[in-house]
Amino acid sequence: MQLYLDTADQDAAEPLLATGLFSGVTTNPTILQRAALGVADIPDIYRWATASGAREVFFQAWGEDTATLVERGRRLRDLGDEVVVKLVASRSGTAACARLSSEGVPTLLTAVYDPGQAIAAAAAGATYIAPYLRRLSAAGREGIADVLAMHEVLASTGGRTRVLLASIPDVPSMVTLARHGVDCFTMAPSIADELFTDELTAEADAEFEQAVRETST
Repeated sequence: MQLYLDTADQDAAEPLLATGLFSGVTTNPTILQRAALGVADIPDIYRWATASGAREVFFQAWGEDTATLVERGRRLRDLGDEVVVKLVASRSGTAACARLSSEGVPTLLTAVYDPGQAIAAAAAGATYIAPYLRRLSAAGREGIADVLAMHEVLASTGGRTRVLLASIPDVPSMVTLARHGVDCFTMAPSIADELFTDELTAEADAEFEQAVRETST
């Protein structure tokens, strides 16, 4: 199981990275914007994320043509071995993914909405694909079913490409997909906090601590 934090907010990410449960941080231009950051801040994000224990840090290449995306993807990868280059699953993005993957650069095709795109991603040698579950469902599609179809395509064809689920609405959605073999998830810090929240667990924890206090006097 690989869990990631979908954020560029250092204050939100660092305490969760400190748990040792999260493999890294995923970002894109929109996530940077939400944190009042931009592409100029990418080197600093890489610095604090890796210093906090991130083993993979995802940055998205930008540009309208394949050559530009490849050039910027290489520059992002030059930051360090932990960088995974994200590219939108468009024609130019998928072509750039194929080029970078052939050079040994770890890649992720993002904004994947159709199981057919998983076939193109596998052919491009992508390390991951990122379907957006919340957006799939909001668009009236069968979000869970479509993500499972992507996972089944990739698993059945024996390639190395894996689903890294993004835009996760809640933990139960993760449980449903994990039961069918999906094992990479990137989530907002608020969703990550839900992994540690259960009323019965909190009650048991309080009871145990009370028992320690009562037997230590």
